[in-house]
Amino acid sequence: MTFANVSYGQRHGWTLIQISGELDLAGVAAVRERLHGTIWEGCRHLVVDLSRLEFCDSTGFAALIAGRRHMMARGGQIRLVLPAPGSKVREILNVFGTPRLFEVFDSPAEAVGAPCDSARRETVQGPRGRGRIRSGLRALGSIPRQRN
Repeated sequence: MTFANVSYGQRHGWTLIQISGELDLAGVAAVRERLHGTIWEGCRHLVVDLSRLEFCDSTGFAALIAGRRHMMARGGQIRLVLPAPGSKVREILNVFGTPRLFEVFDSPAEAVGAPCDSARRETVQGPRGRGRIRSGLRALGSIPRQRN
């Protein structure tokens, strides 16, 4: 069994977090801690590199969603680098809806090289008919909050 390994650094104004190994219940605490810690320290441009991930379950994906929610609440941007097309992990992440929720890239170089705020902005109707701006590839419904 391989647990999640987390490393990070800076590249072209982006903070790059690389997660390798298995992102499941056993390894999610370290990933959640690194994501939230990075965001709380003031990071506003984050790339999470999952290209070396060997496995991801729903708890791992929930940690990514929580990181997305925290980043968006602070006006930041989060991008994912997915494993190679056709890989089992990429298929799992696609089933979870990753391309609808995140800006996705095939390599870290592409993710840090694309201009900030490259995702188009869309206006979606709020619960009382007021328009609000959402960043992302598509307008999304609300994402349920996790309970602690």
